[in-house]
Amino acid sequence: MGPISVRPAQAGDLLAVLRLHAHDLSADEAPTSATARQQETWEQMLATENLSVYVADDEAAGTVGTATMLTMPNLGYDCRPSAFIEAMVVAANHRRRSVGRLLLKHALADAEAQGCRKIQLLTHKRHVDDGAHAFYRSLGFTAEAEGFRRYL
Repeated sequence: MGPISVRPAQAGDLLAVLRLHAHDLSADEAPTSATARQQETWEQMLATENLSVYVADDEAAGTVGTATMLTMPNLGYDCRPSAFIEAMVVAANHRRRSVGRLLLKHALADAEAQGCRKIQLLTHKRHVDDGAHAFYRSLGFTAEAEGFRRYL
């Protein structure tokens, strides 16, 4: 493993991000190209104001992590925005090597620079025993709300 750096995603990062999101697939099933819909969505994401996609690069292995943060204007909290982190993925062979910590520290610094009052993320209940919840707590997050989802 080489040095890790975090940067804003660029147009050419789409395939690497898609591969990270396909982490449950075998190497033979990993995407080798993006569909037109994925390309269109990626372009929309990169063009959306207040939406940041971060990638973590390993000098030796390429892109090994990603996270997306949306900053939303808010009438509460004295009109300070709120930030939401979604779609955080670290390659399995790079977990517990500070990749996630670097991604979140970058996002937290950006949220603070934007004047955010709070930053939220959701993590599935299945991660309670795999270290993810402890990881988020180590970065100052607290489990203080019950989350709900409805898939359409």
